[in-house]
Amino acid sequence: MSGKIIFLVTSVTNVPEKHIEIGFWLPEFADPYFLLSAKYHIVVASPKGGVTVPDPTSIQLSIEDPNAMAFLNEKKDVYQQTKKLSSFLGKANEFDALYVVGGHGPMFDLAFDTESQALIAEFWEQGKIVAADCAGVGSLANVKLSSGEHLLRGKRVTGFSKAEVDALGFGNVVPFFLEDKLVAESAGYEKAPSVWEPHIVTSGRLITGQNPASAAGVAEAILAALG
Repeated sequence: MSGKIIFLVTSVTNVPEKHIEIGFWLPEFADPYFLLSAKYHIVVASPKGGVTVPDPTSIQLSIEDPNAMAFLNEKKDVYQQTKKLSSFLGKANEFDALYVVGGHGPMFDLAFDTESQALIAEFWEQGKIVAADCAGVGSLANVKLSSGEHLLRGKRVTGFSKAEVDALGFGNVVPFFLEDKLVAESAGYEKAPSVWEPHIVTSGRLITGQNPASAAGVAEAILAALG
């Protein structure tokens, strides 16, 4: 292995007031994991540490996806034995890149978690690659650097679109629309011409993907950036 990459994953498993089970989106963990773990040691961290769960809907939609099913059934230790995110503060120098796994969950914890924000800012300020896919991009939405400037200021980005949120019936569930936040905070939000089409944006060391179909492309962009 030539280095280490940290994966940040949500600890959220449900939206109590809506009686909806959520978590990480299975292919957005599986595809990057298999692509990146072939060359890098992967460390997985979450706000609470311990067990994280795949969104049940993402399992249902991935039944015919061999990568997703292999990850779900054969890599339980990867997503059920996560490290506590806070334990990596001050250790960005040990890693080559940071990737935030998508799913609805990050919109509820990582997007507002101050330790997550501090870790992402630390990685950025130490010249590391910062990447996220789909709603995982929500984890970047409130990150500010030591200068007080927003991480996304002057960057081109993509992330889960309002049309895709609505297509899943989550418009009245998510705490904010990611597309609106990215439009407000970045130098330009971009998306594919049609929903569910892969779309990856690389803006310097920042790599973002729009949706589940973009996860593998985000991982490939990370590999390309790392050389």
